Amino acid sequence: MSSQMKLGTLHTVLQGAFGWYDYHLHQFEAGGKVWGPASMEECDHLPMADEDKITIGRTLRVVGDSMLYTYDFGDDWRHKVTLERVIPDPAASFPDASCLAGRRAGPQEDCGGPWGYQRLLKVLSDPEDEEYAEMKEWVSAGFDPEVFDMSEINERLATVKV
Repeated sequence: MSSQMKLGTLHTVLQGAFGWYDYHLHQFEAGGKVWGPASMEECDHLPMADEDKITIGRTLRVVGDSMLYTYDFGDDWRHKVTLERVIPDPAASFPDASCLAGRRAGPQEDCGGPWGYQRLLKVLSDPEDEEYAEMKEWVSAGFDPEVFDMSEINERLATVKV
């Protein structure tokens, strides 16, 4: 991704990468600062700056720098976003956000966070579990936690306006 990408756009990219639908609030944290949607700037209990007024390059400057992305304060998904490498002219190689590698499917939205997701995987692995039928019906059609589909992710990312 370009270092000129705004954090608000990075949020959209992360949603596409996980296959989520932006149903919940989110924020970014780095260096003692917090950024989120402009609509949350005035929220006294969640003070934060506008994510559309800061770029990735102003937040992650050198290889190894990281920030915390929190999505869905109820499920409490926390992701460490780390700058792994700098490409001199990213527009030449990566004109848009793109997924280069990964493994396993993204967790289902609203599954209860990391602990709920682990429970979901446990239930889905045991057709004899009393919750199996309910959980199988609840997950997206064709959901397989072991399948990583990079082309599907990149199709979603292609719709993001960087």
